[in-house]
Amino acid sequence: MTGRRPGPAPGLQYAGFWIRLVASLVDIIPIAVLGTVSRLVGVTSACTTAGSVTSCSYQVNGVSLLSVGAILALYWIVSWSLLGASLGQKLCGLHVVNAANGQTIGIGRAVLRYVGFVLSTIPCDIGLIWAAFDSQKQGWHDKIAGTFVVRRG
Repeated sequence: MTGRRPGPAPGLQYAGFWIRLVASLVDIIPIAVLGTVSRLVGVTSACTTAGSVTSCSYQVNGVSLLSVGAILALYWIVSWSLLGASLGQKLCGLHVVNAANGQTIGIGRAVLRYVGFVLSTIPCDIGLIWAAFDSQKQGWHDKIAGTFVVRRG
């Protein structure tokens, strides 16, 4: 035993904070589209006319907001486990791997990573920013799930 900390497989390097941030910004595009569409579909309006004045009230359907949350969770979990990366990560040449063996993560670890991701955002995104200062470039969600984000060296 050399006491060596686990790291990415040969030919891979840890993905740094800035490239991960860029990948996240790319991921925001489909998420924003999904959110906008769901708001448009989930908003109901009721307009009434009294004399020459028409007033409308708009209501956001709470069920659609819950379904958007479920769709986003599913997006991340499926992306990380079955595809090895989200759309933004793929475009930036990044991959989410199991820290123990460098392989693509399974659904269970992806769910754990997603829960960790949500928890990492609660204290002002400190858990995500942590990757900028960590020697293995792991955010809290990576540490919780035992994952690395890597790119080809």
